[in-house]
Amino acid sequence: MQLIQTGKYSRVYFDSERDHFIKTFKPKAFDRLRYLLRIRPYPGLNFALVASRLGALGIATPTITEARPYRLVTENIHGVPLRQVILGSPDLQEQYLDALVAFDRDGIHCRGLHTGNFLVREGRMFAIDLDAYKAPRWWRYPRREYLECLSRSLKGDEAFLFTRLLERLGLDENYRPKR
Repeated sequence: MQLIQTGKYSRVYFDSERDHFIKTFKPKAFDRLRYLLRIRPYPGLNFALVASRLGALGIATPTITEARPYRLVTENIHGVPLRQVILGSPDLQEQYLDALVAFDRDGIHCRGLHTGNFLVREGRMFAIDLDAYKAPRWWRYPRREYLECLSRSLKGDEAFLFTRLLERLGLDENYRPKR
């Protein structure tokens, strides 16, 4: 197994024999308490929960082979980052915008919805890093926060995607409904 990424609270390994990614989580004590008290789902289980919800919305996700509270194993997608191919593909732009609209409509929140957190295989987009997504349980996360995170993520050559998203949602540049 090869360590390929170390984060503040997680590590990602690649098992080349099984062609799987293994993500382990080491959350801070406060978060462990929130998981234990069921205020938030455990990160590995949250990935599976969000993957199921996205599947119902028609959004592809990695195949999960194991989901435990602090460990997740997924099959390798063998894709390329959406960021590398989206500018030259109107079809992928539409898939990405369709996913963002579905997230907004379904109340799914994530601060990392930039094009680097999606992969593309054979023309199909896959959402990854689902442990960071938050599906509404008791209340919906603020729409403004969702949109502000996206506006910070989609800059430079990708800024037009945010403008197109606002148009699809029927919102002006201040996130108010157009009249």
